[in-house]
Amino acid sequence: MTLGLVRIIVNPISGRGHDLHFLRELSRHVALRGFEVDLTTTQGRGHARVLALQTPDTARCVVSVGGDGTHREVLSGLLYRPVPACIVPSGTENVLARTLRLTGMMREIVTLIQFGRSLSLDVGQANGHPFLMFSGVGFDAAATWEVQKNRQGPIERTAYYGPILRLLWRYGFPSMTVTVDGRLLTDDAGVVLVANMPRYGDGLRIASRAIANDGLLDVVCYRTRERWQMIRHFIRTRLGRHLGHPLVAFDRGKRIEVHCPERPLPIQVDGDVIGNSPVTYTVLPKAVRVLVPGTPYGATEHAPAQAGSQAAL
Repeated sequence: MTLGLVRIIVNPISGRGHDLHFLRELSRHVALRGFEVDLTTTQGRGHARVLALQTPDTARCVVSVGGDGTHREVLSGLLYRPVPACIVPSGTENVLARTLRLTGMMREIVTLIQFGRSLSLDVGQANGHPFLMFSGVGFDAAATWEVQKNRQGPIERTAYYGPILRLLWRYGFPSMTVTVDGRLLTDDAGVVLVANMPRYGDGLRIASRAIANDGLLDVVCYRTRERWQMIRHFIRTRLGRHLGHPLVAFDRGKRIEVHCPERPLPIQVDGDVIGNSPVTYTVLPKAVRVLVPGTPYGATEHAPAQAGSQAAL
């Protein structure tokens, strides 16, 4: 009799790809500890979610090996279910793993599966599409699309630099209107980011006050229509001085609506483009579980305040 099923879902094109030797060793170590192991490689976009949905509620956990988009898919298949996810970073940015301070080392993964604490996190929704970390409307989503449409396999962070610079010179930054819980926040946002966690790509902490299980989403609006102003915004953000600037609007709430009167703008969630504006954001409180270092699996979680402080790191 095994201790339960551990399903390992691997995205072979995340970041720099996957290491077959590492995966075989991981499966062996998990099996030696008494678990039933099912190792599966995704076949395309959306497949990780299907595999997670097919995982029985009696499973020990689902191990998600990939980038932030893969983790989003896996966790979207585990909404409000008792099965937690074990996050293994192998993507380009690995924002979720960095937020949870997970390294993806073999010893860490096996320990999490055996003894990890199940931590509940909120899930944001953009027009019904779930996300764990952030969603962007406008420029960053357009840059993401430029990278995705030509992608053939694993990529590195440098793959984004060229498209971002080229897009910066031709993007018009049309104004967006943003409301939070029915209140007008701004009607001249050039870039909008809605976040469930503080970290963004490239080490930026755009929504630095976001807490991952407070039942709210944070929204940061950069008010600009000029590329030079956007560059100055980037510098202030890099220095952590953007939220107090008069051309940056910030708020948090349970329902955030964004629309652009000029034209539909692309939307990305956790690095995947999912459609165009207008967009309505809502939040599912504590809808998924992830394994983090702590007391043995199955024990009581930390109190929400403690869990929130860890998830907001």
